[in-house]
Amino acid sequence: NPSNINVISDGTFDDSFDKDFVIVTTGDNSMNDVIKKGLIDVDIPPEIFNLQTLSSEVVDFGIETEADVIGGMMRTGFFNDAEERDNYFRDIPLSILRITPKIARQSISPLPRPPRNPRSVNITDQSYLLASYRELGREVRKDLFGVKELESNTKVIEAEPDLCIDDRTKCFFENTDAAYFGNLPGTFFPSNGHFVAIGVNHVEAGYARYSTVSLYNAASLIAIGSFTNMNEMKGSADRYLPDNPLRDQLYAISFRRNCTTYSHCIEVPESSLGFLAATVFMERAYLDPNGSKGSDPAIMLPFRIIYGEDPSLIPSLWKSGAQGLYKRVKGLFHTEEINSFQWPLE
Repeated sequence: NPSNINVISDGTFDDSFDKDFVIVTTGDNSMNDVIKKGLIDVDIPPEIFNLQTLSSEVVDFGIETEADVIGGMMRTGFFNDAEERDNYFRDIPLSILRITPKIARQSISPLPRPPRNPRSVNITDQSYLLASYRELGREVRKDLFGVKELESNTKVIEAEPDLCIDDRTKCFFENTDAAYFGNLPGTFFPSNGHFVAIGVNHVEAGYARYSTVSLYNAASLIAIGSFTNMNEMKGSADRYLPDNPLRDQLYAISFRRNCTTYSHCIEVPESSLGFLAATVFMERAYLDPNGSKGSDPAIMLPFRIIYGEDPSLIPSLWKSGAQGLYKRVKGLFHTEEINSFQWPLE
């Protein structure tokens, strides 16, 4: 990420963008040396070299059926200019070369398994926001007065990349670049119901460079709708906390079937998420601005999901068949209860 990639810059996060870089992905130290020498011979500066280690301790090399298949993914930051974005994707300035030795060797010089960078350490937790957060929750509930409401517990989804790699299980959110929180509401999404997501704007609070909340179809884990700190979070708590000086560090945004008369609302039509589809919400806070990894979720206040519906229109949505689906979905995650703060707060 821009916090720790080797590029020629002034060392700051913002100056790391739009810079040349080289990433060598290999499990052979000798091959890495050969590639570096070749790059230097054509005047590519070693200051932009980055080594991505594929250790034989965790990767099964070979061309046999049982060997691992290696893939890569590159994520770009947000573009401020739409034309610049379109030009970038029309001609992505990235080249991928596969380097194969002309003469096969009987052995390699294996690279050791690299230690994982720890999460960034923020000496201050978010407890200073707790009173305002509780007040926000109370005000949201007052707004739902006379409406059937439910609230489910939020769980921290702890990053354990070595666990899923060693056990050869599917890795989902095992990445310490971000703090992850998940919430399984345990209810359907009818036309008369809506969800209100409330939480901490971790960017405004100084714990992340980018933060997002997404609604997923729980069965497919396909994202249906989302909001971010870029343009939706700030100001969304004003109607509930008009005089609170910390309101910009909090958010309150609803997910509804129809947002025509609502502000700070994410519209979710039934064509995107059916009435009987189970839901899961995810909150992510990427990259501590004072470090190169994500903040420790143990010191952060997780988001909350409050569900409301008008019971006069549709009867209770707690159906026994839905509970089995939620149990299966929960099995996809390595989860850990948040012990520092128990929800609901009231």
